[in-house]
Amino acid sequence: MKKILPILLVLVALLGLGLSAVMAVPAMSSGNSALLQEAVTMAVILFGLLLVVCITALLLRNKQMAGSKVTLVVFVLTVLQALLLLLCFLASQGKLGLSTHPTETIPTTTAAATEDTTVPPTTEETVPPTTEETVPPIQAAHTADTDPANWNIKWDIMANGEVVDSYVREEPISFDDGDYFALPGIATFRGSNYRTNGAYGTAEITTAELTTLWHKTVGANNDPHWCGCGWTGQPLVVQWDAETKAIMNLYPEAKAKEDLIEVIYAKMDGKIHFYDLVTGEPTRDAINMGMCFKGSGAIDPRGYPLMYVGSGINETGKPARMYIVSLITGEILWEQSGKDSFTNRGWYAFDSSPLVDAETDTLIWPGENGILYTFKLNTQYDKAAGTISVAPDNEVKTRYSNKYSNAGRSRGYEGSAVVVDSYLYVGENSGMFYCVDLNTMELVWAQDVKDDVNSSPLFDRDPDGKGYIYVSPSLEYVGAKGDMSIYKLDAETGEIVWTYTMTCNTTNDISGGALASPLLGQPGTDLEGLIIFTMGRTPTLWTGRMIALDKQTGEVVWETSTGNYAWSSPVAIYTEEGKSYIFQADASGNCCMYEGATGTRLTTLELGQTVEASPVVFGNYMVLGTRSGMYGFKIS
Repeated sequence: MKKILPILLVLVALLGLGLSAVMAVPAMSSGNSALLQEAVTMAVILFGLLLVVCITALLLRNKQMAGSKVTLVVFVLTVLQALLLLLCFLASQGKLGLSTHPTETIPTTTAAATEDTTVPPTTEETVPPTTEETVPPIQAAHTADTDPANWNIKWDIMANGEVVDSYVREEPISFDDGDYFALPGIATFRGSNYRTNGAYGTAEITTAELTTLWHKTVGANNDPHWCGCGWTGQPLVVQWDAETKAIMNLYPEAKAKEDLIEVIYAKMDGKIHFYDLVTGEPTRDAINMGMCFKGSGAIDPRGYPLMYVGSGINETGKPARMYIVSLITGEILWEQSGKDSFTNRGWYAFDSSPLVDAETDTLIWPGENGILYTFKLNTQYDKAAGTISVAPDNEVKTRYSNKYSNAGRSRGYEGSAVVVDSYLYVGENSGMFYCVDLNTMELVWAQDVKDDVNSSPLFDRDPDGKGYIYVSPSLEYVGAKGDMSIYKLDAETGEIVWTYTMTCNTTNDISGGALASPLLGQPGTDLEGLIIFTMGRTPTLWTGRMIALDKQTGEVVWETSTGNYAWSSPVAIYTEEGKSYIFQADASGNCCMYEGATGTRLTTLELGQTVEASPVVFGNYMVLGTRSGMYGFKIS
């Protein structure tokens, strides 16, 4: 027994240290925070075991049942285990300079940060979970209060060049509740067909400071008034798969960059620009379209190398129009003017960011000419051959008039539409909000929101699957000063669930109210249960407010000043643990980071340039356009 017990003690100590090392070394090498926490826990347990062994060895030595060498070996192994525990703990706290997945920390201490080429994480965009495997589809129908006839709405449908009494789509449209984009990134305004946020993935945030990584100056196309990046002006960002990158007209260095994240931005200088998200270096030649773009474009949600973008101004004798552009060659594959014989408005812009139904290959595009367009794209994509084409046909479209447009208000769709299942939700310029069945193109219900809807609506489902729309208008017709409301609408009936009202101002055709689109708090984070609106020119002409409302009651949870008024939409950036930060830029170029849970302003970066465009975020990186340029930021 005198010989066996010391040997057993040494073996137990060696086994404990070995098990701890087996867990700790891979965890510290990977930087995975979850593995590090498990390694710390195991190291604590095994350290306790080795302490017991060490004490036992000392007791046996006192009883002359173990020698000094055995006691010394056990003591050394216990000390090594303590050191291993300390290393695991420091690594889990980020004290050893190791990054923790899925994000990476990049030093940005000086202007030399422009040389930072570390690539942000490519975690999947989180979408609100549902409590059931299958969510019941929306079954929309008007009530007595939301009957379109209440507002003398006349709704016309044209299918393939003929006005028809009724229409049934041969291939029914139905959008999924899952991710809209097949690739990592943001492919349309506010991220998806629900228009909930302009950010992809999670970020590792410590100070919430914004560091400028790069800056570009942007001019005008023809009219110097329309310069830089306009409203809504959100960039697109995508991480292409290797096969698609290989067939694109990227510069060799961009094509060779294994984890390239590409920013695609159509601007008011008449060009579509392409940049490396991290470095700001051009990734390919800009495409000179010769038309001013102030809205937000879209990338094909299937990950196809196609861009959909609409011009916002009639220029050089050419009416504004819709474009489809090949991102393989940079060629214009299709274009169609908004000067449509079917329209009843003389303004033809396309600021709305379109959507594509992947299953039916259908393009859905509202226009400021008051027409809602749908086309069968007939996309032909051969990735192996590096070719892509479209041949849009089966054009089905609608136009409308209502009591407001009949009284002289403008009609048209300026914001981007939400699509849920087979229903499209969109606000229009005269003050109405519509629900349209995309499979019949009939107007299902209407709701009076009193004034011009410029911002995009937002869709949210409750845990039980019940759907709601959030929307707010801008102040255009009510007067120089008037009450603007935030509306929560039942997505099936259009009935008003609650409203929140504030007084806004307008001057020189620069509207107050909601020009920024709302932000939905993500489930599982400290913003869960909140809807955030940024309202301009309230309570005075030159101030604005960001307001977080309880989704269930419409009561104010917190509110804060934006400084000057803001047209740029707020964006939420989440950490892996669910802590939220909200970025909001005001019209004077004050770029502010707020604590999402409280609305407390944390940091401010002053650009000194007018900001109307909305930002896009990928991991710890942000891109924002101004009326004279664009910026790439790192969020620290």
